[in-house]
Amino acid sequence: MKAFILFILISLQAASLLAQDTNYSEWYLQREDVEIYVKEIGAEKDTVIVIHGGFGANHDYMMDAIKGLESRFHFVLYDQRGSLLSPTDKENLSFQKNVDDLYELTKALELKKVKLFCHSMGTLVGMEFTKQHPDLVTNLVLAGALIPKSDSIQSVFSERHKSQVNFLLNRREVEELAQPYKEKGLDSLKSVQDIGKSRLSHKDLTEHWRLRFAAVNIFDLKKYNLVKGGRAYYKKDASVMTQTVNWDYDYRKVMNDKAKTTVVNGAYDFFDFDGKTFKTLLKQYPKVQLNIIPEAGHNAWIDKPKLFERYLLEGLE
Repeated sequence: MKAFILFILISLQAASLLAQDTNYSEWYLQREDVEIYVKEIGAEKDTVIVIHGGFGANHDYMMDAIKGLESRFHFVLYDQRGSLLSPTDKENLSFQKNVDDLYELTKALELKKVKLFCHSMGTLVGMEFTKQHPDLVTNLVLAGALIPKSDSIQSVFSERHKSQVNFLLNRREVEELAQPYKEKGLDSLKSVQDIGKSRLSHKDLTEHWRLRFAAVNIFDLKKYNLVKGGRAYYKKDASVMTQTVNWDYDYRKVMNDKAKTTVVNGAYDFFDFDGKTFKTLLKQYPKVQLNIIPEAGHNAWIDKPKLFERYLLEGLE
């Protein structure tokens, strides 16, 4: 009898998980030069559009950032033009077209007001969209955010940024976790053919790559296997949109005066350790809420999920 009850409970749990996995709809936003892949999840009327990073990343990794909140909001995720599920020719890739896609998405959803949750390079899309459509955005949540004021691309991708990336990559924890792969002959591999002659498997090589990828994006490397994206999920051609950005910008006033703006950055975010630059830039803009999560990186929801969820909720509600 106990075994039967246990079987029923496991079956119900499996059915529940399956229902969660399939509780979404997907469609395409038709544009002149690209079809934008769109995914909707959650049944609430309070719509939040989720804008992934990149340029050239994929919406999939952002599913973990909103996990558990599907009953509270109607989330709309999409692949930006040039990304995995929204492929297009390179000549169709520009930052302004990317921003325009977001506007067309709000129209297709028949939204009079919208809440935005943006990550990494997606925060630049969200800030520019808010500047161009200030009366449309009510809430703007920026995670792993780019600085809100810049006079050139060097202001964002600065020497400080490079040194912070190097610090994260060369931490003792990274070296310790990488050591087993080195002992198997990682450094001696020169070609694909060498894999079969070594003690390393293809899975080993993927795990080592994931460790290095995670080292830049999270602080707690014990969680490196939770980091998603990269490789096949990243389309490098889309990075050409970086060349079409006007890097001489200042979004602070519209962030302060128009949308309810919340910044959620890890203390070890490779763009701005400890939020030092953000704190300086936002001194005269008190309505912009700046939250720095300790012992967290660029994908702070992986490092500190509960604290990240709290700040995200505060920013969206």
